[in-house]
Amino acid sequence: MDLHAGSIVEIDEIEEAAYREQLPFARSDTERYLSFSERTALQLRSYLVCRKYLEKVADDMLKWACACGLVDDRRYASIYTRSHSGNSPMGNFRIRIELKKKGISESIMDDVLAERDEHDLYQTLVNTVKKKYGRLETQTGLRRAKGYLQRRGFQYDLIGRVINKVFQDSEEQTY
Repeated sequence: MDLHAGSIVEIDEIEEAAYREQLPFARSDTERYLSFSERTALQLRSYLVCRKYLEKVADDMLKWACACGLVDDRRYASIYTRSHSGNSPMGNFRIRIELKKKGISESIMDDVLAERDEHDLYQTLVNTVKKKYGRLETQTGLRRAKGYLQRRGFQYDLIGRVINKVFQDSEEQTY
């Protein structure tokens, strides 16, 4: 800044110099952080703020990442929902809670969850419950399966249909 003893410096000049100094490091950190996995806008901003970058730097990096397509909350929500529909299924209620923690808006959650294939989810749940609890004594299996599905955030009507299907089939096979 070409300072010497007795110089008077405005705060705006200091902030502008700090901004210029932090910008290339923030971009490098942003690229590295986003290279590991998909992130939300809130996650990226929180990361940059925790790294002690200025608010303006964090906001500019977020705008840049969104403009380049490196951060897309809709894409993140879609990937998250698909990944929790297969081997480790989650109900819409639990997915909403998790996505809200990550800064996803209600409108994006509504759109993504509306695209979810309920029939495939039902079949996955039936297969999962059969595999986990189908060999247990009926009352024990029923109780544990209900608890499992409730903790995973599924609605009671879906839990009831899955339980009826699994334990009705298992009773028919035992006779």
